[in-house]
Amino acid sequence: MKSILYGLMIAATALSLASCCGQPDLSGKWNILKVNGEEIVVIGEETPYMEFNTEETRVHGYTGCNIMNGSYTMDKKDFAFGNMATTMMAGPEENMKAERSVLDAMGKVARIKADGEKLLFLDEGKNVVMELGK
Repeated sequence: MKSILYGLMIAATALSLASCCGQPDLSGKWNILKVNGEEIVVIGEETPYMEFNTEETRVHGYTGCNIMNGSYTMDKKDFAFGNMATTMMAGPEENMKAERSVLDAMGKVARIKADGEKLLFLDEGKNVVMELGK
C-alpha cells in the first residue's frame, strides 16, 4: 500500500513540475489581444494575430495593416523573435498605431508564459508587453 501511495506522490510531483517548468504550447493561431496593457483596436474585420509553426520555429501573422513572417527562438521560457519581414502597406491611422505597438513590443520580448488560454510575452523586467489568446 505504501509503495502505491509513494508512486502516486511521485507522479503528482512530476506532473506539477512539468506544468510549471515546461515550455508553453505555441501551436496554432493566436489573436493579439493587448500590447503594454492596452487592447488592440483596428478598423476592419481582421484581428491582428500570430500563427506559430513550432516544427520550423517560424511565425506568421497580421499586425493591423501588414503581413509579417519571421523566426523565433525558445529555450524553456526564454523567448525571442528573430528578424521579421513585413509587407509595406499603409492603412487607417488606428491600424498603423496598432501595428507600430505590436512590432515595438515584439522587439522587447525576453520570456513567455502560459496563463490559461493566453500567452503572455514579457520583457527583461518581467513586465507583460503582449497578451495573446485563442
